[in-house]
Amino acid sequence: MRMIVKLRHLLILLAVCVAGTYQLSLPDDPTYYAGVVEHSVAEGTPREQTSIISNAFRTIIESADARDLDIIVFPEHILNNRETATFVPHGSQNVTPCYATDFEVFLVELSCAARSSGIYVVLNVVEKELCANGAGAATLDPCPATGVRHFNTNVVLDRRGRVVSRYRKTHLWRAEYYSISVLVEPDVAIFETDFGVTFGHFICFDMLFYDPAMRLVHERNITDIIYPTYWFSELPFLTAVQLQEGWAFGNDVNLLAADASHPSGRTTGSGIYAGRSGRLTATINEMPVRLLLKAHVPKRRPGLPPYQLPAQIDPIFQPLLETPRYTKVATYRDYNVDIFTSVLLEADFVNVSQRLCHGSNFCCDFQVQRQAFAGDTSDLQAYRYRLGAYLGNETTLIRVDRSEQAICALFSCLDEEIQSCGYVFPESIRVGNKHHFASIRIGGTFPAAPRGRRLIMPSTLDGLFMPVAVAHYNWTETPAAAPHPEQAIRVDLELLRPRNDLLTFAIWSNYYTELPSTHNLDHLQPHGGAPVTVTSSPPAGAPATAPVGGSGMAITSTLSLVLACLLSHLWVKVSPT
Repeated sequence: MRMIVKLRHLLILLAVCVAGTYQLSLPDDPTYYAGVVEHSVAEGTPREQTSIISNAFRTIIESADARDLDIIVFPEHILNNRETATFVPHGSQNVTPCYATDFEVFLVELSCAARSSGIYVVLNVVEKELCANGAGAATLDPCPATGVRHFNTNVVLDRRGRVVSRYRKTHLWRAEYYSISVLVEPDVAIFETDFGVTFGHFICFDMLFYDPAMRLVHERNITDIIYPTYWFSELPFLTAVQLQEGWAFGNDVNLLAADASHPSGRTTGSGIYAGRSGRLTATINEMPVRLLLKAHVPKRRPGLPPYQLPAQIDPIFQPLLETPRYTKVATYRDYNVDIFTSVLLEADFVNVSQRLCHGSNFCCDFQVQRQAFAGDTSDLQAYRYRLGAYLGNETTLIRVDRSEQAICALFSCLDEEIQSCGYVFPESIRVGNKHHFASIRIGGTFPAAPRGRRLIMPSTLDGLFMPVAVAHYNWTETPAAAPHPEQAIRVDLELLRPRNDLLTFAIWSNYYTELPSTHNLDHLQPHGGAPVTVTSSPPAGAPATAPVGGSGMAITSTLSLVLACLLSHLWVKVSPT
């Protein structure tokens, strides 16, 4: 009897101890506690880099700041490399690297850290797989002569350090295609948690494609997305936080985005987003950082009311001649804007109301009002602005893959030339807000998506490379875009609060082209020959840029034959011998 009493006392003390350290979210709780890490890259030899970053990640997982988290997400690309590539078990294999030590030491140690801290951990690694003699997965590229292929891979560890999910990146970035393999059939990675949330996950450039990102949302009904990235920002529409927040808003899903931190290399910008409720926390930085962002994320379940961000009292707007701005974050320039139908606004414009059309099938309506700053502004430079409209498929995604886009936009330029758009003034130039924006309203009717593939989202940006807060604009869709991809949608974006500085205020849409990109790779060329340039023939009365939507973009019979040829060729390449 005395032993039972002692045991009961020990259990009570243990419960008090656990409750005093951290509290796990329960399935019935309205929120879960998530963290994302933005982290700088390491220097040294490949093995030294892996050791430095692995130790840093382990320190974060085991720190007091992370002990109360349910899940933590680390960025893409910086943890390991080909020299320290590791085998990664599939989630169905029920493997815990902490005690099944058949993997690179960093994965073993981080598995132990996850188990020690009781946190779900999401890592991005360079994975290796044996492929000689037909072994391994079916990939688009042939097995290398070494008999070992590599993948860009997410690995998810549960609270016990067990691998519960693995995802291999589908859409690679430029040079990755020369060293990283891609599956013939894209991964669709989903895992459940003990706090009642089911996650899907993908990597970096995948966000701009239908597979697997949109498939998770629209076909698997996943409402919480994990997103390790090493993003290269592009002005004026695709900087990191701008894209993350817009994508989460357009899909109305929760998004946990962890980016690396290398601002001079175009890489920075992480955050946690609650769909159309806006960002819960986000950061973008001019200098490399090691930073853990945390937020209580609302759970999305039938019967739960929509989540509302806590009310915030905004300070009274005041016109400011000079406002903080970022100049040390390197960016790419979006060359797509060069073919927009665009109009340069007068340097001192205060009231513009205009309809701008690209071709005969797509028009954007603009109403923009500004007020001049009451003071001497003669010694300051100011941005010029253009209105732009575009609908078509003569565009790319950061010059890596073909795209089909429809855009209505107000965007900044350095001078009156279109080639100056997509840049910011350097630090050496004093920039002033000679006018502030009193109101902006942009609207357009976005074509139907006959393939059911379309995302329409806000794309806004200020001088600190942050989007306009969701509470500061109004977004309307008539009818709602997501459930009606077969219909044309009227979308209106309205600025509700005056702004001193804006780089971008736009409606940006992606129609997920099926036009192939072969990336100058021998194994993707039809019959191993020269690249085949494929264009779509515009329907009668349509502009030469072959618009997307209900009237355009059906693939011609010639393209069908080319694709059939390509698929036949790939089957020969990837079939076991």
